[in-house]
Amino acid sequence: MLSALRRARCARFAVVGLAMTVLHLAVFGVLVRWSPPEAANVIAFLTVTQVNFALSYFWTWSSRRPLGQETVASVLRRAVLFNGSAALGFGVNAAVFSTAHRMAGLPPMSSALAATVVSAGTSFLLSSRVVFARPEVLAAADLPAVPGRGADLVPPLVSPTRR
Repeated sequence: MLSALRRARCARFAVVGLAMTVLHLAVFGVLVRWSPPEAANVIAFLTVTQVNFALSYFWTWSSRRPLGQETVASVLRRAVLFNGSAALGFGVNAAVFSTAHRMAGLPPMSSALAATVVSAGTSFLLSSRVVFARPEVLAAADLPAVPGRGADLVPPLVSPTRR
């Protein structure tokens, strides 16, 4: 059962990732006509990151949300973490691309493919372990979690009865 859930989540992550790649290229293609390529790429990246967060929050990682208990502050916290992880993924992508292309001498397309694979893996790990951590990890961080979904495994850092 857990294996099937894990495979489904990986498939949803891949579908969202592919859709966001297509959206990034579309936004970039529109913007590059009227702006420098670097600016078009940054704006496309920032735009797609926000759409990616919404899809990740409501679909890819929805089983890890404390339904009905999450506050605006906790959603904003996830959004900040997601944007930070996206920026880190962008940095990993750039580093791998440069290393593969400049140091290893791979052609640009092969370098881009290698960079995409490595940064996708980085993004998955950050989303899974940090942004959309399991409920027991959220409980350890003193965030609300859904009772009966692992929240009782690790007590909150601060007891609500203590003052």
